[in-house]
Amino acid sequence: MTRRAWLFGLLLAVPLFSLAVAYGIDLRLNSQLRAAAHQRYPEAPPDVLAGLTLRRLCDQDPTSSACEPANQTRWMMRGSLLAIGLGLGLLGAMWYAGRAARGDRLLLLRLFRPGLYITIGAVTVLIVLHAALAMAAIVMGESAFIGRVHGAFVLTIGLGAVLGLWTMFKGMASMVKAPQTFVLGESVSREQAPALWAKVDETAQHMGALAPEHIVIGLDPSFFVTEARVACLTGPLAGRTLYCSLPLCRILSIDELVGIVGHELGHFKGQDTAFSAHFYPVYRGATTSLAALQSAGDGGLRQVALLPAMAVLAYFLECFSVAESEVSRERELAADREGAGATSAQTMATALVKVHAFAGVWQGFDTAAADALQQGRSFINASKAYADTVVANASPASFEGIAETHTAHPTDSHPPLAARLASLGVEMEAVATPALDVAPANGALSLVDGAVAREEALSEAYQYFLAKRLGIDLTPEADESAESPEA
Repeated sequence: MTRRAWLFGLLLAVPLFSLAVAYGIDLRLNSQLRAAAHQRYPEAPPDVLAGLTLRRLCDQDPTSSACEPANQTRWMMRGSLLAIGLGLGLLGAMWYAGRAARGDRLLLLRLFRPGLYITIGAVTVLIVLHAALAMAAIVMGESAFIGRVHGAFVLTIGLGAVLGLWTMFKGMASMVKAPQTFVLGESVSREQAPALWAKVDETAQHMGALAPEHIVIGLDPSFFVTEARVACLTGPLAGRTLYCSLPLCRILSIDELVGIVGHELGHFKGQDTAFSAHFYPVYRGATTSLAALQSAGDGGLRQVALLPAMAVLAYFLECFSVAESEVSRERELAADREGAGATSAQTMATALVKVHAFAGVWQGFDTAAADALQQGRSFINASKAYADTVVANASPASFEGIAETHTAHPTDSHPPLAARLASLGVEMEAVATPALDVAPANGALSLVDGAVAREEALSEAYQYFLAKRLGIDLTPEADESAESPEA
């Protein structure tokens, strides 16, 4: 309720102020006109004087010089009512579109991007209109009531609007484009990783899904597909990209990897293909750009001018967030079933439990790696150190409290594990034991040629960027091997 009041306040404050000033000026002018008429015609009946207004006089003689203030206040009132109507109409349209898109993936896909463009255009008009109304209200109000104008204040408002628009246009340029995802990994070609590519191609063909155009391997503990631009250590990529985690490949079997890959490739099948290509990149780009826009400026003129724009854009995303969450839940559960179809429901469920239970271990490893760097030590193979930590600490206690956890993902949101297992028709108890096999004989890492050398090279890059972020000066002596961190 407080956020709604704040939103309405931002949209209505300036036009209502302008409307009040225009109405006050009209009252003052009419009062002055009646006083002058009474002085000139003292015998005039009171009811005739009461009905005398400058606007009515100007309707009879629009060429009169006295009509100029009346015409100005009339335009102020019209502009104020236009701003109020545009603001309220925009909010109403966004609310209705967000409600209509709930549970309708196709409608959400059709409404979001055009709605974003329309909202950006309307917000631009509102910023200009609000600035013009504020300046007009100050100039005319001060002229009418105190006989002078504070030009510096008016100039400040205009400058703030110009700076705000400039900042907004820079932010909007990225808002309507798909974002770029940065991953600490490297792209591997079919020649560099033939077994991995063969398994992915085989899975895609079995499912009837589009195969990825690129495979990136890295150290982040997640798997994902995206059609957004991807920046990695080997250069930028465009098109369908599958990201595979080397640390998780160490604790997953090949069949479990097939289930995870099948889930991801499920987003390149049927209606989900259009969603992966056209909705999520723009939706996440808009969310990211709005966050950048909210941090723009230093709280000065630009920030003040941008407040209505940021509030409206945040409300736009909020209106569609419920629809996005519903569709996201549906598509993720459907992708889980696709993964199960590529292997089995039992295997898919086991893979999900492993990822939910052990992906978070990387956060502890991240901290341990930072501590090691500050002590002049480093991990030769961060992926192996992570897997050793998982093996050393895996126990039934690892599964406590994971039923309501969500897996991390750079573009989509995932349902909790309990919902995913229920959708697969598998009980947690049925996969608890196989999920503790975190050093499988047929480990998925065997599909990556030269995996250890790639892990070591990526580990060096990972610790270089980590040290740079922490402000640690890496010296040639800082190459002692660090022990695996405890979970």
